[in-house]
Amino acid sequence: MKPKHTILPLFSSPIYREETTFRANAAELKTIRSLPLMPYLPAPKPVGISKDHEIFKQKAFKRIKNFIDERAQYFFKKILFLKNELVITESWISRARPGATHHRHKHPNALFSIVYYADCPSSYLRFSREHNFLEECSLFSYDFEKYTIHTAPHWTLPVTTGDLLIFPASIAHESSPNTHTTDKLVVGANYFFKKMPTHF
Repeated sequence: MKPKHTILPLFSSPIYREETTFRANAAELKTIRSLPLMPYLPAPKPVGISKDHEIFKQKAFKRIKNFIDERAQYFFKKILFLKNELVITESWISRARPGATHHRHKHPNALFSIVYYADCPSSYLRFSREHNFLEECSLFSYDFEKYTIHTAPHWTLPVTTGDLLIFPASIAHESSPNTHTTDKLVVGANYFFKKMPTHF
């Protein structure tokens, strides 16, 4: 007889994923495509990141900024129940040409990151960590028959146009290669405390 049980995702890292109906309009997509990019990283086919890391100060991004911030605040207040006020500290776009991939990285000097897929027929974002909860507690080696969300060293999420993800900025992540004939366009933002908390 199969036991009746519950598994609690205790101390897990919250990854928020939403399939939104919000779409960037033609003018917004044109602006995204026109933004100057930073010099490419030393990789065969890297992803381009906007030189401007405060794109939400541009009037052209007001509608996207409001949408992203509304979803972020919902996550902070209604899911995490944070009383602290978190605000946008950086905002940017990434543009992946056909065949380009974004290397494994984290977002320093931020608490949470949010990415919105403005134009992306299909792709994957892979989150990874060095050790699972068992390996963090000991130096033993474990032989798993299969990995689950509790034990996996990485987890891959499919994404497409309109999808929005929010995740702790300290989690390493990377994108799959752009397998399409058009550029993949992503809008991103980082969040931090508006005012540093103090405890005495």
